[in-house]
Amino acid sequence: MAEIVCFAGLYALVGAAAAQGAQPPAAHSGLSELVKIDSFQATRRADNYGIASFVLSNGTDNKIDSVELTCWMDGDRERATTVLVWANQPVAAHASYEFKNVNIGVVGPNAHSECEVTRVQ
Repeated sequence: MAEIVCFAGLYALVGAAAAQGAQPPAAHSGLSELVKIDSFQATRRADNYGIASFVLSNGTDNKIDSVELTCWMDGDRERATTVLVWANQPVAAHASYEFKNVNIGVVGPNAHSECEVTRVQ
């Protein structure tokens, strides 16, 4: 499997809308069926930032240059963060690539982190 080293940055904290329990648009449900995160593993650095590795499976007919992830801890989606991840090269249509060392934001000492794809470009 090809391995891509990716650059990631914390894009933004989900603001007041997330705190009010806003749900993602209905279009995201179809996206989550076509672009999936597999083999997700997260670790916590000494500075309390979560670093994730995962395989992105692109089930679309288009290449993907970047993905927006929504990540949360311990099932608490109301305090989710949004992370934008760019690949060094596009993820080809109907291909899978491994991303490593993706910064998913601040995490707790014993937190269980989860992420889902909420947008692709």
